[in-house]
Amino acid sequence: MNRKSIATNIARKLWAQCGGFCQNSNCNKYLFANVEDEVVSLANVAHIIGHGKNGPRSEHELADYIDRDGIANLIMLCLECHKIVDELEDKFSVEQMQKWKTTHESKINSLFNFPQIYDERKLLEQINDLLIENKAIFEEYGPFSKQALQGSSGDTLTIWRRRCLDTILPNNQRIVGLIEANKGNFPYPWEVYWQMMSYKLHSDSFRDNCLLGKKVNDYKLFPREFDDFIKQSLGIPIDNLERRGEEELEFRQATVSAYIEKFLANHSFINRMKKLNIAMFDVDLNDGRSLRVFATNTYFFTEYTFEKIMAIDPGIDAIICSNPYGTYTWEAKALCIEREIGLFTLKTFMGAIRKDGNEFLNYLVQEEKTNRLSFSQSLLSEASVPSRFQVYLFGSYLRRELYNDIDLILVYPVGADQELVSSTLESIRQVFKERASQLDIIVCSEVEYTTMRFEDDNRIRIR
Repeated sequence: MNRKSIATNIARKLWAQCGGFCQNSNCNKYLFANVEDEVVSLANVAHIIGHGKNGPRSEHELADYIDRDGIANLIMLCLECHKIVDELEDKFSVEQMQKWKTTHESKINSLFNFPQIYDERKLLEQINDLLIENKAIFEEYGPFSKQALQGSSGDTLTIWRRRCLDTILPNNQRIVGLIEANKGNFPYPWEVYWQMMSYKLHSDSFRDNCLLGKKVNDYKLFPREFDDFIKQSLGIPIDNLERRGEEELEFRQATVSAYIEKFLANHSFINRMKKLNIAMFDVDLNDGRSLRVFATNTYFFTEYTFEKIMAIDPGIDAIICSNPYGTYTWEAKALCIEREIGLFTLKTFMGAIRKDGNEFLNYLVQEEKTNRLSFSQSLLSEASVPSRFQVYLFGSYLRRELYNDIDLILVYPVGADQELVSSTLESIRQVFKERASQLDIIVCSEVEYTTMRFEDDNRIRIR
């Protein structure tokens, strides 16, 4: 049985407490690593008192009383520190880890000691400076920037992710903190505080989408009214809000349309493309199939977005999240597959159209397959697997974007001690348990393995 995931509100508090750094006082490693054009999270939520009777530090006197998945029993560590404190539990007491957490939180809080400001104009000037910096980053590297829509190297996405973590998130936190810390210095009701609340909702959603594994479905977009209010209060001229929104929508739609045509017009498997309107077009493929395609510039596609598109045209065959940074929820992908509608990024669509049926709907790009292989090999390297044992990966995990589980075959040599086989199996389960979904392992001898037959054989040896 899979252990339940940490509640979103608990995860938020942990991220706020750690500030993006390992909470081990002797480590303090930054919890994100840059690998070429990708940003990889090194963060691990660790239990101070582990689950079960045999979990790390589970003999502590608090074990029978503490909420094992509550904020008081959790600490944010890097991968290395998590492994060390659990495997060498006798060297890391409950009290020591609680002290790490308290000390670290105090350090983070000290970075955001907000000054008491009694001149409203000076306060608003500080806030406006932070908004200007965020806007400059968004316009240069954000999901609708010219670099994102026209670039091809992937560097813009890397820079955007980095600036979100090291600049925009701290700026958002400081904007909200400055206003909340000074609320008592101005007459009640203070208009600045009430205007800030919509910005705070956006800030929380933006932080969740940057840091948490589960994205926020109803993402609160940047409230332009807050930015306008700050500037108007300072006497800074602003554009007409309604006209600016129309110009931005026109720019985004026209750019997305051009972006689609740029990549699909010369696709070798497309026989003809006919544009129906700003967002829809028909595609005739070389194998005789015809697809009605809806291109959305949505930054984050959810089940709600799907229903909106279906209200426009229920006869859609495929939906493309065309924005270079665009992505979608697994729930939305599953819903589309259930309705027999393809949901893709532009890159995935370009490969998927060569397939049909379920292979089209649930197409897995080679890059993602390679990533899954590397991920599985990395996890397996942490397990204790004897040299003569073999491990194979196969099944839907290597075939489909949405998969049922991770299928492994553990092959042991003839004559191997059964206790060794059992301990190897348990070691593999343990390393996959914290960082992967449902795991299904077939255990067999070398002789039994030679007799196995698979209807769709995609076995790959990873050990």
